[in-house]
Amino acid sequence: MRHPFRLLYLLTISIMGSWILLHILAFLGVFLGLAYPIWWLIMPRYTLCIGCNAWNPGANCPFCHSPVTKSTPHPKTFISAVRNSLAIITISIVSLGLVYLETKVLYLLGIPATPKTAEFVIPPKGQYLLGEVFPLKIELVGLTTPINAVQVDLGFDPRRLAVQEISTAESFANIFIQKEINNEVGYARLTGGLPNPGFFSDRGLFGTVYLKALEPGIATVEYLPTSIVLANDGRGTNVLKDFGTINYLILPEKISTENDFDQSAIFNVSVLGESTGPDQLVFFSDADSVLGTSSARPPSPQSVTENWFLNLIAKINDQILRFWEKLLST
Repeated sequence: MRHPFRLLYLLTISIMGSWILLHILAFLGVFLGLAYPIWWLIMPRYTLCIGCNAWNPGANCPFCHSPVTKSTPHPKTFISAVRNSLAIITISIVSLGLVYLETKVLYLLGIPATPKTAEFVIPPKGQYLLGEVFPLKIELVGLTTPINAVQVDLGFDPRRLAVQEISTAESFANIFIQKEINNEVGYARLTGGLPNPGFFSDRGLFGTVYLKALEPGIATVEYLPTSIVLANDGRGTNVLKDFGTINYLILPEKISTENDFDQSAIFNVSVLGESTGPDQLVFFSDADSVLGTSSARPPSPQSVTENWFLNLIAKINDQILRFWEKLLST
């Protein structure tokens, strides 16, 4: 083995060994430190002194306060054993702090990635008469982490459907920054959210889109790939899992004049008069992209398998920190 490669090999082994030792000390070091004096009392000649093994022969051991000899590399007295114990505990606490910092750095790098689990509820297939106005509830399910921002982009066939209104009544969000309806091209957008700690539940209503049937046939409404659901994880991770499509059957029969009048009355009172909740702030914007997603499809995140090693480190760190968190909480 050539000299440069040998140095690289030794450096790599040293770094890996130091990393492993650091995590072992962060996890078990305090217990080893507490057990050290007891171990010395039971088997003093089989208890290694840190100073006697780290310093050269003849040097003064800071723990034993006596010259280092290779023939007796163990604590000479109980006091020196206690000093070794305190040193191990101190190093272990520092190691735990380094593990915490390592976890924070990995978190800033997006590791581990917040899982994509959020989905829009796809309602069962429905059929409606010509001229009938019906609601499409924008509901989210599958949340495994709190969210604080949602952008819903809907595409639909403007020949068969028209959006009459987008209501935010009873929404889990309380701040809305954009509402856009374009019945000429078949597009609608609602953007909003809520401050920390965000929203977290099994199911949540974000808004309600009221559609009107214009032409008989199969009418399709799809959640566009520019829709996003941002986690309240400090990184704004898009946790939207996939995009759904909804099909409606528009019947050729026209809604009766009486029913049309009844639904218009209900629609005008419950929707057009109360499209927002009483505690909601509305700052509607005309910007094309509010939450930063302007492409046809957001870029795919880096695969978790590509960072398997860093994800493994993050998992180990998480287990260590969780262990101490549970221990200290009890």
